[in-house]
Amino acid sequence: MSGWIIAGAIVAVILILLMTSVTVRFEYSGELRLKINWLFLNLVQIPAKTKKMKRRDKKAEKDVKSAAADEEELSGEAPDGKTGVSQEKKSSPEPKKSQEKKAKKPKGSPKNSADKLTLKDIRALVKLVWDSLSKPLKRVLKATRIYDFRLYIVVGGEDAAKAAIRFGEVNIAAGSALAFLDGNFTLKKPDYYITCDFLSEETRSECSFTAKLTVIAALAFLFWLAGRAVKNYRAREDAAAAVGKLRK
Repeated sequence: MSGWIIAGAIVAVILILLMTSVTVRFEYSGELRLKINWLFLNLVQIPAKTKKMKRRDKKAEKDVKSAAADEEELSGEAPDGKTGVSQEKKSSPEPKKSQEKKAKKPKGSPKNSADKLTLKDIRALVKLVWDSLSKPLKRVLKATRIYDFRLYIVVGGEDAAKAAIRFGEVNIAAGSALAFLDGNFTLKKPDYYITCDFLSEETRSECSFTAKLTVIAALAFLFWLAGRAVKNYRAREDAAAAVGKLRK
């Protein structure tokens, strides 16, 4: 009885982990901020933490100092600033025979024309990738939920005519981007505001959103993609031949 309880607990934990979501937080207001979390794990963070940045800066300073010291040793510069005589002698030119041998080294056997990729092979590879990726990608994008989407743009410019033209272009671009997001992702109550300020010389923009995707949806995407790729690879001789040429 205790064995069934342990097995049931393990299955329950696995299901709970599969139903958890990977969270992506994106913010832009003059500088980019990106954070990807899963449970308590911080997978990606831009910009990085301050401690890591300080360590990298210290390491870079040490590398610069050591490189400068190496250059001083090689140049033979004296400590008082006067250049001394270099300790290394100029290397004597190599004899002509050795140069001829280096020039006559074989570059490897050339590939046969039958082993080279042709335009037909490239088309077959592109079609294989697209047919394998299109349906799984659409499904995983639709399973991605975007919350708290906020877009704020203030178009500025001293010239009123140019600012008005830019305002129209920004509206068209923002509308197209929102239509793309709404058509491919699950977009929850987006909030966007675009205006024009003729008293401002610069254009200001802010954007932020939170995207979530469950682990089970990501794993389903990977397995479905792998299955379709294997199926298409076996069904198409031209794609299999192109992949064989890439391996050679």
